[in-house]
Amino acid sequence: MADIHYDATLTDFLTAAVARFPQRPATYFAGQTLTYGELDAQVAAAAGALREMGVRPGDRVAILLPNCPQHVVAFFAILRLGAVVVEHNPRYTAHELTPLLAHHGARVAIAWEDIAPTISAHVETTISVSLSAPLPLNSTPVEAHPAALADAALILYTSGTTARPKGVVLTHGNLAANCLQLETQAPLRAGHERFLAALPMFHSYGLTMSVLLAVRCAAEIILLAAPHTDTVTAALVARRPTWMPGVPTIYERAMAAAPAAAGSSAPTDLGGVRYSISGAASLPSRIIDPWEARTGGMLVEGYGLTETSPVLTINPLDDTRRAGTIGLPLPDTQLRIGNPQDLGRTQPDGEAGEILARGPQVFSGYLADAPANAAAFHDGWFRTGDMGVREPDGHIRLVGRIKEIIITGGFNVYPGEVEEALTSHPDIAQAAVVGVPRSDGSEDVAACMVLAPGAQLDEPALRAHCRGLLARYKVPQRFFAMDELAGDQLGKLRRRDVQRDLLALLGQD
Repeated sequence: MADIHYDATLTDFLTAAVARFPQRPATYFAGQTLTYGELDAQVAAAAGALREMGVRPGDRVAILLPNCPQHVVAFFAILRLGAVVVEHNPRYTAHELTPLLAHHGARVAIAWEDIAPTISAHVETTISVSLSAPLPLNSTPVEAHPAALADAALILYTSGTTARPKGVVLTHGNLAANCLQLETQAPLRAGHERFLAALPMFHSYGLTMSVLLAVRCAAEIILLAAPHTDTVTAALVARRPTWMPGVPTIYERAMAAAPAAAGSSAPTDLGGVRYSISGAASLPSRIIDPWEARTGGMLVEGYGLTETSPVLTINPLDDTRRAGTIGLPLPDTQLRIGNPQDLGRTQPDGEAGEILARGPQVFSGYLADAPANAAAFHDGWFRTGDMGVREPDGHIRLVGRIKEIIITGGFNVYPGEVEEALTSHPDIAQAAVVGVPRSDGSEDVAACMVLAPGAQLDEPALRAHCRGLLARYKVPQRFFAMDELAGDQLGKLRRRDVQRDLLALLGQD
């Protein structure tokens, strides 16, 4: 594998794409296309307008937009000035946004018209954006500010499920490095790929994997304002993307929405996607073969966090990939499985511990949060908070979050391991494993499940199934069928929220 030269910024990515492929489609949205040349012209004009508003290098500018060309233009216009993008979910409430806006202190916000009135009292200037009109920023074009790799490019706020949200500061070097690392994993053809951007740009997964990497290889970005099943399926059929980052539910629902043609054993009506990457939630093995049969491409799982730009590992996009694992570390990425009692020691292969990471994509710290920064690192290694096991061949397997470990009878039970066993049963569509406190201070292992269509809850059968795959102490003592499980917009389980809902149901809240 060739050495990676980490010498390009995100603005360099766009400059290179425009120079090589000015007539190549850059974005596709609602039937309209922007070429790379047109995108660059809009970026330069928008940067000029922002400069007239007083935006200077190092300033923070908030974006609250769904996926759309205006979002891409605004993102690169801010970077063109040497300023810092702060991404927010455009569907957040004023209650959710107010402390975040106060924390980062952006004076200018570029917001979807639906939310612009909500935030106008919290920033000096709010630019309201309609998805059916060009970005309302147009002035004398400006040249790009010479950014350095160490310059902040983006601030993203963590979800705040276990504590208050923290502002993750990612540099040009962090984000560009992750794109360059990912580029080594697949033979992406400059100027010939089509990326499906169904995941939101206000998440690091959607931004890096669907947009920044796309610009790096001058791909067409097929932008979906929301990952609704009908729009995803329509884009797969009509636009035939070649690269698709997603989450398990997106793949499963797309297949259900476009059933196999009668009499065809391996239809390719969703064909064209050469590489599909799944993240944010464990990828059930039952999805992989049908998806690959329907597309003719590959579906593999990867892993990362907002703090790592986001990708740390990915399964090889070849026959050496291993379903059920999160793959191997990206180039120049070091992962270590730390002993839970002494993070300075590394666990032997096959034993669980906290995943610690180092690499050019790993952030340096949170915005104005010294206590969080002190807790986030151990001797220069980023603490992911995830428990994992390194297999003898180097593949990593996730077993759960540290704070979600269930202690039963003196044994540690890792939810991810039990969930994998449960979802391998044909009656289980989705599972979340949580602890239910007992009077002795221990916990029962409880399985909260969404059943497959037409299935009935059969506790003895499920218990027997799990006993064939797990040590006895890991087998759930209690089973609960639910209509849905709490999750975020990417479909990632919120086990803490599932546990809260279950305890409320049991009267133990």
